[in-house]
Amino acid sequence: MHRMQILGITPAEEQTYRHLLRHPGSGVAEIVAAPWHPSGAGAAAVERLKALGAVVERDGALWPEEPKVAVGLLAERLLAELHTITRSLAQVYTVVSSLEDEAAAAAGRPEEGDTPPQDSRLVERITDPTALRARVESLALSTRSEVLAGGLCEEVDRRVLRLTLPLGLRMLRRGVTVRLLVWRSMLADPAVVSHLRQLADAGARVRVLSSSDSPMAVCDGGTALVPVEPSDIAKGAFVTAEPGMVSTVVNHFERLWADAREFGDG
Repeated sequence: MHRMQILGITPAEEQTYRHLLRHPGSGVAEIVAAPWHPSGAGAAAVERLKALGAVVERDGALWPEEPKVAVGLLAERLLAELHTITRSLAQVYTVVSSLEDEAAAAAGRPEEGDTPPQDSRLVERITDPTALRARVESLALSTRSEVLAGGLCEEVDRRVLRLTLPLGLRMLRRGVTVRLLVWRSMLADPAVVSHLRQLADAGARVRVLSSSDSPMAVCDGGTALVPVEPSDIAKGAFVTAEPGMVSTVVNHFERLWADAREFGDG
């Protein structure tokens, strides 16, 4: 049913648009209070649909743009975002190559400050499971304010699940804010539910989405981790500090977070 997610629309936003196609002219207050919106998120969903051009407000009522026009606008926006990301990636790999050349040239004559620390690399592609685990643990250890994590679904390797609990608890004990998104299908596993309850009891904020998405994590708003292949984290991950790419991951996470239900709400 939620086919518009490929255009960057959340399930609740899509349901609002589909409702307006069936009931054009519905009152703003009625749509904001609609039961398919997470608590308090209705107004933001309406404003985003208006900003995207999919919905128009006139005299306190909402009217849907024609499907061909709305989808065209959403697709055009998505293509522009993808173009920006692609252009950024091309520039990033050029920078990484240049920096690696500098590091190679400096090998054998290291001086203090010559070689940037590993964490300063804009993009890392890590495919070795041991190296990836070490990188995740390093990121968790260095996180000071907030971690956003999503992607607990059937496709995620069980070793990842076993790793998140101790790392999450350690961060919470240091006062780090932890926000975690999981997909509803995972709640059928008692081990996962127990895992989430321990994190929630320790202070983590956990929300549940009905549909799945690619795994992701963002530490302190400055470093993002996403899989090399969205459906298979076992094949490795990209770790990036490129601001545009990190911002894209954060914005995607926040849209999903706004559309999710609190863990334990049923």
